Amino acid sequence: MADDAAAGGFERLTPRGARLVLAATAAVTLSFVAITLSPLASGFADAPDRGASDIELYRAEVARVHDGEAYYGAAAAELTARGYPTRSFFNWRTPLPVWLLGKLPDPAFGRTLLSLLALAGLVIATHFVARDRGLRRGMLCGLWLVGALLPCFLDKLYVMHELWAGALILLSVLAYGANRPAWGAAIGFAALAVRELAAPYCALCFVLAIVERRRKEIWFWLLAAAIYGIGYSLHIVQVLPRIAPDARAHSDGWLCLGGAAFVISIVQMNGFLLLLPQWVTAIFLAVAMLGFAGWNDGWGRRAGLAASMYLALFAVVGQPFNQYWGSLVAPLLCLGIAQAPDALSILWRRAVSVEPSAAVSPAS
Repeated sequence: MADDAAAGGFERLTPRGARLVLAATAAVTLSFVAITLSPLASGFADAPDRGASDIELYRAEVARVHDGEAYYGAAAAELTARGYPTRSFFNWRTPLPVWLLGKLPDPAFGRTLLSLLALAGLVIATHFVARDRGLRRGMLCGLWLVGALLPCFLDKLYVMHELWAGALILLSVLAYGANRPAWGAAIGFAALAVRELAAPYCALCFVLAIVERRRKEIWFWLLAAAIYGIGYSLHIVQVLPRIAPDARAHSDGWLCLGGAAFVISIVQMNGFLLLLPQWVTAIFLAVAMLGFAGWNDGWGRRAGLAASMYLALFAVVGQPFNQYWGSLVAPLLCLGIAQAPDALSILWRRAVSVEPSAAVSPAS
């Protein structure tokens, strides 16, 4: 594919416009780095005491369901015993992931299923990027995806709902990229069934279906919203009687306005970035978003919009210990970072080019 297809409007920028984009990118990058080196920095993955473990909570719930208990009874018992806030029904996960894992002959089979989903996303994404931008860009994408999807292959982590939703969102974007919108929509809805935080991505798919005038998909999302609304209402009906009068609530709520500091910590949820100083993540974030800004392919725009939407949402919503939410967006950011070298190359080439001279008059 030609450079301008990957670079979007960057190829059409004037030299002055390209310099402004480069200057803005440098300024944003430096501000992100400064945040990570300041007291404003946010991060929870490497905290010495992270409190109760969600992994052990979900594993205990899965074990109870596997032994024949009903999901809501198991969830109520484990949440209360482990001291989790239960006053809000938002603290109670919908039953499908735990129920499905509990019904497997061996819950550990869930690790195999999640690994297969992650492997499919890694291979397909690498192939698509290599097809469109060349082998080196495809290998760059694949390398970063190894870090983003690594938790899907690790022992015990298969019970984390965000890992399933993140892998499914990536596969949904790739299905749209393969011109299979029906598959993309179905996989996106599967991500929503696994984790409520996939709702913004599904809303984006609905809006894009309207913009692109895909009537069948519009009707699909309307039906999916109705089905999910009914299912979530039933979930609330099951939860409310199990909330004790003295149930504890989160002291700060979910609207924490964590801003760029929390967003950077979200982006850090990549196996490679977690091993490096957080200022590296700050640079990674700025460069990945530049890659998305210069991507003019349909599925690239979808990935960029989804990543941007989640990062904007997490700048407002989420507490520091919710850093693991980054598993939803970590695979998408790898697509943006793979496009960044081409975007930077084109911007630099445009920036150092000579300004076009004033138009010559007809008389001349």
